[in-house]
Amino acid sequence: MVKRIALVCWLSLGAVVGSGCAPTAPSGEVAEKSPSEPRVAPPFMLQRVGGGEVSLADSAGRVRLVDFWTTWCAPCREEIPMLNEIQIAYGDRGFDILAISPEEADVLEEFMAEHPVEYTSLVGNEELVQEYGAMGYPTAFLIDGEGRVIDFFFGPKPRSVLEKKIEELLDAS
Repeated sequence: MVKRIALVCWLSLGAVVGSGCAPTAPSGEVAEKSPSEPRVAPPFMLQRVGGGEVSLADSAGRVRLVDFWTTWCAPCREEIPMLNEIQIAYGDRGFDILAISPEEADVLEEFMAEHPVEYTSLVGNEELVQEYGAMGYPTAFLIDGEGRVIDFFFGPKPRSVLEKKIEELLDAS
């Protein structure tokens, strides 16, 4: 399944950029585009790495970053410490990161035993990746408290840009 996702990503993008599979802007900055009209984020109920189930609705009223990633994606792995810090910094203010990987639960559990994660990590599937419109890894969707996709990022997320957008949404709620 993961190999098929990688192949689809390779074919749809024409080439793998860096170690990940996400487009970047010509200047090397993140390829970022705000949706013209916010759409409602697709709902999900997924298995939490380590046990239990989590739905998007469980965090209704909170600002969320739904981050699609894989263990084999170098930019995804490099973002983990930054995402840990952002979750800790903004969690008490009403922010949650929901990281979704289409990999098998045992692969994710083994990876997270060596790389601590401070945010919710979920076992996803190809259908959800496609439903959200993730074009590669990492791809993240910033969702407001009402469940609308406010912004999205293809490729690594610059911390300053991400924090500014999170703060704006938290201040508005």
